Amino acid sequence: MDSLQRVVAAMAQTPKNYALVYRDNALVGIFSYDNVAHAAAYQADFSQAPAGLWMTPLEALQPLNAPLDWPLVFSPLCPERPYAPVVDQAQHWLGLLTDRGFYTLLPKPEAPASDWAELTACHYSAALFQQQQERLALALEGAQMGTWDWDLAKGTIIISDVQERLLGLAPGEFDGSYDSLFTRLHPDDQATVHQALHHAIRLKRRYAIEFRVQPPTGPLRWLSAKGHVFDDGEHSPRLAGVTLDISDQKRAAAKIKHQAQRERLVGEIAQRIRHLLDLDSILDQTVISVREFIEADRVIVVQCGPDMAGEVVQESCSPAYRSMLGWALRDPWSVSKTFLDHYRAGRGLAVENIYTQQLSIDQLEFLEYFQIQAEIVVPLLQEQTLWGLLIAHQCRSPRAWRTADVRLLQSLSIQVGIAIQQAKLHRDLTLANQRLKRIAYLDGLTQVANRRRFDQQLDQEWRRMSREKSVLSLIMGDIDCFKGFNDRYGHQAGDNCLRLVARTLSRAAKRPGDLVARYGGEEFVIVLPNTDLKGAEALAEDIRLMVRRRRIPHEGSTVAKIVTMSLGVASAEPGIYSSPAELIKQADQALYQAKHEGRDQVRLASVLAGDGG
Repeated sequence: MDSLQRVVAAMAQTPKNYALVYRDNALVGIFSYDNVAHAAAYQADFSQAPAGLWMTPLEALQPLNAPLDWPLVFSPLCPERPYAPVVDQAQHWLGLLTDRGFYTLLPKPEAPASDWAELTACHYSAALFQQQQERLALALEGAQMGTWDWDLAKGTIIISDVQERLLGLAPGEFDGSYDSLFTRLHPDDQATVHQALHHAIRLKRRYAIEFRVQPPTGPLRWLSAKGHVFDDGEHSPRLAGVTLDISDQKRAAAKIKHQAQRERLVGEIAQRIRHLLDLDSILDQTVISVREFIEADRVIVVQCGPDMAGEVVQESCSPAYRSMLGWALRDPWSVSKTFLDHYRAGRGLAVENIYTQQLSIDQLEFLEYFQIQAEIVVPLLQEQTLWGLLIAHQCRSPRAWRTADVRLLQSLSIQVGIAIQQAKLHRDLTLANQRLKRIAYLDGLTQVANRRRFDQQLDQEWRRMSREKSVLSLIMGDIDCFKGFNDRYGHQAGDNCLRLVARTLSRAAKRPGDLVARYGGEEFVIVLPNTDLKGAEALAEDIRLMVRRRRIPHEGSTVAKIVTMSLGVASAEPGIYSSPAELIKQADQALYQAKHEGRDQVRLASVLAGDGG
């Protein structure tokens, strides 16, 4: 049997203040602090004296005479033993619960039996209340639900151990004051909690609030608190309530919200891709959206060249850090052959801390120059070819990237890859259309406008000059004796001559609105908006002299031994009484006059009045 010292030490380590004493596996008595006091009064040697000498023997206990409806739920408390101890609310030992009933202390001879019956019933009620209290405490502990009680008259506050832990306070740290409740509350939530509590007190109503607590160690914690003011007019008014940790629910809700935002962002960018054909605009929107969504310090798009060298072609960067736009990268994860093969396979990379990657000094210097401490890299593929990289940087500190952030960039990389392909197809189509347009409107031999383009331009300028009440002029020129040139030098030389003349006319007509066109054969025409007859005549004379200065040999010419031109000039004020056809006719007649009068000269037609005047 254990000594008094060992039994008392064992009792001190438990919430109970008694011990059951067994001999040969049979219960023989009960030992409580009353017995400890009795042994101490007789100066017992606690290190040597056995507890059995000072216990209350089982024979001193007897069952109640009156049968009691004892709760069966108590029996599972000690299934391996046929006895369960019973204590009152003050933790005083009352007796034993056995399979034969409840045993209490034998009545003292001097005490009336009726008094002991009353005392036993009181003990029974107190024990039952104590058991209920213990069950409630276990339930609250299991649910990790804290409780608190604020006596509004006395100003005293009592909180449970769980409540203390939930508020981020150390055991015993709460001193009972109102201000201590706010020790660990998030600064942004303190005013809300204070207002909710005092609003409930003032209106004598319920409160329900959610707030954050930052413990000394560990992550931020979300709590939900509910309570009510109790004031029946007879007892001291009090505000009591419970608090529950809802951090897991908040994290789950935040995760769902973040996922929904990510899906919406991907959808929005995909929608823009379907409506935008300009790749620069798409990439610009992508880097801006990604940086805002995952709260990165910098997001860039790197385009890979044929030799796989990378250049930053798009960027969204916090003003606090250096811009990388236009830089050729030496980032180890952007240029390493190992990682390039990795990217070509469509796989990305997340680096939480560059200083744990065993990089060379040169690589670290590059990353440190741009203050890069963590990054996500995902490939941008175009028809299974690595077009470039989408990269997010963290510059303030290393960062443990969330899986959702990596998945976002991977999803967007697919959409951007589609955009790149779509933009390429659009660009190719635009170029093809431009080539077709040039073919449709250019003379294939001389590369100046053809007759079709001339007709369109003349009609457009005629209507424009009519609205502006301005003058439109036309120069028609013809290479003198061109048939003889072809007969003497051959058609290939004739084609070269036409090209040289066309180039000369294009250099002379310098204004953007002027149009040089091949009218047919060796005949050319120039449309001159906002040009009167005198200005057109001066330009025609310049052209005639420029062609002569070319000194293209022409032994078969009846005018000179070089190529020359005859030119006719006409002007009109477009209106309802004139037409483009009339202007062409006037210029053609002036050209005929120049050729008829000896060639290598300029002749003018009379001005056509728009109103017939």
